[in-house]
Order: sequence, then C-alpha cells, then structure tokens
Amino acid sequence: MKLELHIHASEHSACADESAAGCVARCAAQGYDGMVLTNHFYANCMGDADGDWTARIDRFMRGYDAAVAAAPEGFTVILGMELRFADEGENDYLILGLDEPFLREHEDFDALGLAKFSALAREHGLLICQAHPFRYGMRVRLPDYLDAYEVYNGHGRWESNNEIAASWCKRHSKLALSGSDWHGYDTELGANPGGIVLDYPVKDSRELVQIIRAGKFSLLF
Repeated sequence: MKLELHIHASEHSACADESAAGCVARCAAQGYDGMVLTNHFYANCMGDADGDWTARIDRFMRGYDAAVAAAPEGFTVILGMELRFADEGENDYLILGLDEPFLREHEDFDALGLAKFSALAREHGLLICQAHPFRYGMRVRLPDYLDAYEVYNGHGRWESNNEIAASWCKRHSKLALSGSDWHGYDTELGANPGGIVLDYPVKDSRELVQIIRAGKFSLLF
C-alpha cells in the first residue's frame, strides 16, 4: 500500500492553496492508495486563536471530511495532524493515530507542550514524529518524547537538510518517516513524492501506527 504521510489542504492550512479534494486527486494521480491529511493545528491557525474548542475542531475536521467525500473507491483517507505547541517556537510534529473523539475530548492539548503531550500520546497510542527537524528555524528535539523523525521532506521551497535528519534519526535509533509536505504550489506534479509503502493495507489511523511501529514499511524519496 503506497501512502502519502504529509500533505496539507486549504480547508485548515492557511499556507496551502489546494483543496482536500485536490489533494486526493493529486495522490491518486501519482499512484498512491491513500493519504494521511496532516493539516496544521496551533492556536493562531486559520485565525481561531480565541475560538471555542468545539468550533476549532469543527473547522479542523472540514478538510478531512471533504477528503473522505472526494476519495474514489479503494482510496483511503486517514486523519493526521501537524501540531505546533504554544510557546515552544515553530517546531512542528506529525501526529499519527488520531481520531475525532480524541480531538474533542482533550481540550487545549496544543497548549501542553511536547513533554506533557508525549505522555498523553503514549496513553492513547499516538505516534509523534518531528517534521523536517533540520529545516531553518526548527529546534531539533532529543528523542525522549518522540517516536520518529521525518528524514525525507519533499517541500520544494524549503531546504530541510534531509541527509542530516536521516543521520540524526539513525544515531538515536528512532523510526524514520517520509512525506511530500505538499501544499499545492511547492512542487510540480510527480516531483518529490515522499511517503511510505506498507507491507499490509490499513484502513484507519490505529492500524497505520501498528504497522509503522512494527517496521513493516519502506520509505519513498
């Protein structure tokens, strides 16, 4: 199963200029069997810094719901997130294993900080991957609170220093993941694909985390 792990849609990533339906079409055209929609989530995202939590999650879920509605038969859409914590700079973390009940039941988790969120994630079987850890402006985090590092990020307008990330990940014996980080404008169709190929098909986020933790996948570059 060929799966995109890092992609953004305009419904809840202000930096993206492609809709969720367009993201599905892009992935399907490139031969992916599914994608993890990892829209940004942080206090100021989409102008909702002061929004009610229920309203914030309603807005966040719009992209996922639109992607599911647009998906052709046999194409799997999985809920993910690129999370940024308040007061911890511009570091971004891909969160896998999410579902809507978790989002609604854990208000203000984006204010916890990485250390506290890591404990919550372990309790609920989530996987935390630091996205593009060696991109300019990031602060690479030691592995204590992480499950993985993104060792290949295909964004065409940023230098993510993927080789350094891969070396760092290997040094600390963490899972290595890959994604295109596509926003609609940053790469030509077919360039810098990113993602993983799973040994077994999955239908939801929980199964995906299980397969990744078991190492039953290979990276796309």
